[in-house]
Amino acid sequence: MKQKSALPSWQKNDLESCACPVCQSEQHISGHVFEFPPFQVVRCANCQLWYLSPRLKESVMLDVYADPSYFAGGGDSGYADKDGHYRDQETALRPTFHAFLGQMQKAGIEGGSLLEIGTSYGFFLQEAASFFDTLSGTDFDAEAVKQVQALGFQGLRGGLEAIPEGEQYNCISSMSVIEHVYDPVAFVKTLSGHLSPEGWMVFATPKINGFWFKLMGKRWSSFKIPEHITYYDVDTLSYLFHQAGAKQLKVLPYPAAYPLGLIAAKLGMKIPNRLAGLNFWLPGTMFAIAAQF
Repeated sequence: MKQKSALPSWQKNDLESCACPVCQSEQHISGHVFEFPPFQVVRCANCQLWYLSPRLKESVMLDVYADPSYFAGGGDSGYADKDGHYRDQETALRPTFHAFLGQMQKAGIEGGSLLEIGTSYGFFLQEAASFFDTLSGTDFDAEAVKQVQALGFQGLRGGLEAIPEGEQYNCISSMSVIEHVYDPVAFVKTLSGHLSPEGWMVFATPKINGFWFKLMGKRWSSFKIPEHITYYDVDTLSYLFHQAGAKQLKVLPYPAAYPLGLIAAKLGMKIPNRLAGLNFWLPGTMFAIAAQF
């Protein structure tokens, strides 16, 4: 998969360099760098987190998320090749979410109220309806929120500020969102204030330093420049949770299905159209951690 060399619509004043978003160290490991001009992925010398620096300023990135065309690229702002419309991934996302909810259930995480951060069109909430009693979700996209509401769930437009003040939930989930967050420690701390006693916060995210990253290197599809600004493994996501005050963690399996056509495109292969829509389960692409505070 070829990456474009630059985005002329983004100017120098749209960019910023930053310290590590989790531990605030300004030192990164020499030689652990991936160049995506004008962006760069570096690795923190203190906590080992991979992160984007320079990156787009948060205000610029929020404008991208607010544009309805963002979802037309499958949640991809346009720097990398498109994944297709997010709706087109529904047949793979639904079994993925259902399988993961089964893993949550095995870990004793079910029942009561569920809040999903970054719910998009509510696919996860629909799959969660048989696992939880009440379901809510936030998203920046107005069309997505309307669909969530049409499904009978509480749809909240915006980020964390959209969560009703004082509202608490038995579970707060977030699938493929933490890698977008500019201040992840503050993000987790704020969400923990909306957890009921003994409640669980559950994050799933692409797995850097795993098999697929080592195989593909710079071509690793989850770099997704510029919207992914942090890249986690079990150690660094655990460190983030502890930095935010977590007292107990559980690492959960995250089985993930992908359309065969999407996998082939990522690998630069061509397959017959009749096979493109088939789901293929890929181990090790994602992982999840549940935390109590």
